[in-house]
Amino acid sequence: MSNIQELYQKIIVNHAKYPIGVGVLPQYNYHAKLKNPDCGDDIEVYLKVVDQHLEQISFTGQGCIISQASASMMVDALSGKRILEAQQLMQNFQNLILGKDYDESQLGDLIAFATLNQFPTRVRCGMLAWHAMADGLNQGGISFGK
Repeated sequence: MSNIQELYQKIIVNHAKYPIGVGVLPQYNYHAKLKNPDCGDDIEVYLKVVDQHLEQISFTGQGCIISQASASMMVDALSGKRILEAQQLMQNFQNLILGKDYDESQLGDLIAFATLNQFPTRVRCGMLAWHAMADGLNQGGISFGK
């Protein structure tokens, strides 16, 4: 394993062990729950959107290290962002996970998932929280593609 792969693995393990944003927000205005039918992972995402900003994001759920780390890193990456900026980052992360062209400069630690596309059964794990995020915003009339 290369040094960069070891670093990426440490980032993912750290987020799975010590996740950011776990719990139900006391006052949320958007919410979505998704389950991965392949493995049983489930994620609920809670959002507080104010004036086109993702003021607060949290999640609850159970699942593998990939789904939990991805949810934690999503909370970290998207909290406080304007909706449009978050949408661009979500698309960029999806491109990374699917092995499409992406802008590495936007991703920060999310780049740790760069090799996930080599494991097709794990792609859903990595995208689960992000799809829940999109669903939550779609319910509020804010269009996010998947």
